[in-house]
Amino acid sequence: MDILGEILKQVLEGAAQQQRQPQQRQPQPQQRPAPTQPPQGMPSADDLGDILGQIFGGGGAQKLPDVVRQFEEKGMRDQVDSWVRTGPNKPVDRRQIEDVFGQRELDGFARTKGIDRDQLAEVLAKYIPRIIDELTPQGQLPRR
Repeated sequence: MDILGEILKQVLEGAAQQQRQPQQRQPQPQQRPAPTQPPQGMPSADDLGDILGQIFGGGGAQKLPDVVRQFEEKGMRDQVDSWVRTGPNKPVDRRQIEDVFGQRELDGFARTKGIDRDQLAEVLAKYIPRIIDELTPQGQLPRR
């Protein structure tokens, strides 16, 4: 079972729906939005899924506790606690993502996918809190 893939799909669909809502005044049945390509240098949904799979240890998110620990070790315990526990998620920015994962690792992810490292860090800053939140619906890290 690919838990991370399902969560990523839900998060990305929710983000796309939020972007479309202000533009749509009346729902139009049986009309599918045209597939869009990400802007130049931005990760596609597939690329982002691959990168997040590497970060979290595959579809089962086996490395979730390790990812949480990385954020805590970089002084972001308050942020990561807000993602794990129920309630609103505190934000994280691109520079904090770079601090947690390191520029070398982000460069490696970006280079293999042909995307911009800074844009990747921005996208990860947006989605990692939401993904950790979804991976911890009971407000606790899963037991190993």
